[in-house]
Amino acid sequence: MYWLWYLYGLAALLAVGWLIRAIPRRKLKRARTMPCQIKRILFSPEEHALFAVLKSAIGNEFEIFAKIRASDILSPHPGIGRREAGELYQSMAGRRFTFVLCHKPDLSVAGIVELAEHGTGRKLQEPDDPVVLLCHAAGLPLIRIPASPYYDTGEIARQVKDEIRREPVFVHGDSESGRIEPRISSLEDLKF
Repeated sequence: MYWLWYLYGLAALLAVGWLIRAIPRRKLKRARTMPCQIKRILFSPEEHALFAVLKSAIGNEFEIFAKIRASDILSPHPGIGRREAGELYQSMAGRRFTFVLCHKPDLSVAGIVELAEHGTGRKLQEPDDPVVLLCHAAGLPLIRIPASPYYDTGEIARQVKDEIRREPVFVHGDSESGRIEPRISSLEDLKF
């Protein structure tokens, strides 16, 4: 009679093993058959034109990254409350910056370049615009360039130079002076 219990146990063990092996296969098969396609064009024609002019206007001083999520470069201050942090994340939800300029040596964020679409009926920088509010709160320079079939390289270079200056980073109330100095932790890999 005891052998019958062993037989039931073995059957249950085999059934559980079969279920464990069968479940991941079904999920994997669904993932393989999910319909999707590649978007071959990353930029709209206006964004592509602005990217080409911006690249020649900034020279070798900055790197350009495109379509970066706001939540990738902005975060709440450490001492902020949950409600305020939630409001910040809600205002950043789904928001992408057209172009992010970064300093070449350390790839720190230098500023934001936004393409202002025509036909929206809004001014270039309204104070209640979420992008303006986010950039102002972070102390991040924002350059809005109206969509156009032609961009003046010299004018864009001037705007970038006027708005983005390499200054020390300041943190509100974190230290006595509020200034953060860059530090090198290891000199072994540096070549002089």
